[in-house]
Amino acid sequence: MRNLFTSTLIATAMAATAVASEAAPVTARSADSVVDSIGVNVHLGYDDRVYNEFPRIKAGLQELGIRHYRDGLENPAFKGHIKKRHNELGRAGIRGTFLAGLPIEQVLAAADLVADSLEAFEGQNEILNIYVKWDDAKRDAARKHQRELYKTKPHPNGATHRSSTQARWDTVKASPNWRDTPVIGPSAVGHEGYVALGNLSAYMDIGNAHAYPLGPAPAVPESNYFKELASAGIVAPGKPMMVTETGYQTGDNKEGNQRVSLAASGKYAPRLFLENFNRGILRSFWYELINQGTDQGQESNFGLLNKDFSLKPSGLAVKNLIALLGEARYNDKTRKWEQPNPAFKPGSLDFTLSGDMANVHSTLLQKSNGKFYLCLWQEVPSYNHDNAVEADIAVTPVPISLHFATPIAAAALYAPTKNTEAAPLAVDKNRIALNVPDEVVILELTPKKVAPKKAALKKAAPKKKKAAPKATSKRH
Repeated sequence: MRNLFTSTLIATAMAATAVASEAAPVTARSADSVVDSIGVNVHLGYDDRVYNEFPRIKAGLQELGIRHYRDGLENPAFKGHIKKRHNELGRAGIRGTFLAGLPIEQVLAAADLVADSLEAFEGQNEILNIYVKWDDAKRDAARKHQRELYKTKPHPNGATHRSSTQARWDTVKASPNWRDTPVIGPSAVGHEGYVALGNLSAYMDIGNAHAYPLGPAPAVPESNYFKELASAGIVAPGKPMMVTETGYQTGDNKEGNQRVSLAASGKYAPRLFLENFNRGILRSFWYELINQGTDQGQESNFGLLNKDFSLKPSGLAVKNLIALLGEARYNDKTRKWEQPNPAFKPGSLDFTLSGDMANVHSTLLQKSNGKFYLCLWQEVPSYNHDNAVEADIAVTPVPISLHFATPIAAAALYAPTKNTEAAPLAVDKNRIALNVPDEVVILELTPKKVAPKKAALKKAAPKKKKAAPKATSKRH
């Protein structure tokens, strides 16, 4: 139906925008592309839980500014009301990546029923899990499922397509309706699971990782994040990647995914999305939209929203990040997110950073109005998740200086963890001094408009006056 990415985006995993103290100039990336890289997991099929309150679920997604979600395809014969809800989200500009864990013969029939929403297929979910024993038969079945999902499966009669009255054995790339739709690989849990799946890159467009930090800050050395990304690459070498599950839980510490405080989750959420963006991850899906319960269990406390639909600190931070960086608008008639200037290509900013930059991470962005947005944060722990001494960590902001070769007319600072209000900053001789905390701050920079140089006009040589005609006398 509709392709999730342009061919360029599928083919290229963008390089990180890492600004070092000696870097100048730096090429920006589109600010709106950060927003487009953010997704969230939902469970519309859980119609006996909080997800059954669909009008509020839809409103929650819209309040956050989310454009992409992840859920599972349902058996075509059941839960027609759930499929209608998916299509309603799609028509509102919120489109779904769908797990295709159904038997292969049901996948396309199920996809057709959510055609207004579906923008990508995903292989089986955590099919090989280090916490659940598997054997060779299960491993082989998992590999076979991904191959059949992606490639054409010959019909018993030798045809490549059957009529709608017959069993649907087409796979995604054999379907006239869906063959241009991206197929994402399967996910596993733990390094051993990815090793067992092996190289399946021929049967996917995009690789898949479930990169949970498991408690530590997103990109500190002790985070599980790096291990999971590396393991996922075994299944999808050479492919661009998505992280279809990631996030933090704020419940109890009795299970493997260690909790963090509500305050720390608010700091970590924007950092996690930007760390993934910097590493070229095409899209990252937070697990999940809303807390599923009011108890303190791990599975009840991953949400960006509380069970009563109020924003958790992580939800507020993501909402504000999207509001500050987004500029595309949804067109109900074309059903597309449209940029204010489709021809816009980000430029570069000539600057240097100085100070203690050891733990300062950054992302340089630009909007089509010409303004630059430099996201800065300290990538350090904000919470001590050791059971014996659990507590938020008071991180001292790091003073840094920015020196610009690009003339700057005005500057302002935003703190999306708190709000979307601008705090003006002084620009002294093209220099700005600021303190970088352990939460994302966004420096908005308005370059001076430099008038184009006019070509020097050569003075024309004065024209020689014509000599007056000599007077002549006529005899009469």
